[in-house]
Amino acid sequence: MVKHAAVLLTEWASARGVPPSAALTWAQRGELRVWRSGVGWLIRPDEPEPDGTAHPLVIVKRLSREDRLSLPAMSLSEWADLHGHHRSQAAAWATQGQLPAWRSGGAWLVTPKAARSPRKAPTPGRPARD
Repeated sequence: MVKHAAVLLTEWASARGVPPSAALTWAQRGELRVWRSGVGWLIRPDEPEPDGTAHPLVIVKRLSREDRLSLPAMSLSEWADLHGHHRSQAAAWATQGQLPAWRSGGAWLVTPKAARSPRKAPTPGRPARD
């Protein structure tokens, strides 16, 4: 499995040969350290399977801005909303490699405190755009 701050719960389950329904049940019971994002449940890739220890659920939508910034990852659309950028612009930055984002399943994920890379120098005679 790729080393990222988080992956979709379904991807985590698939890599372990765990049925997605079992992983979702564990998440809903608080038996895994997971949190909700706009694209679904997210989990750290190295999270162990339940051993009987319950962990708190973290629900992104109910956290303060400061708490959301402390999460390991969130969906790209949530990142854009949190930082006041248009979602389409954030997606363009991600696909152009100007934002440290990664794919999990079909979703873009990003660390909440990520900043986009500076653009290349503008073409002579053309102003820089943000």
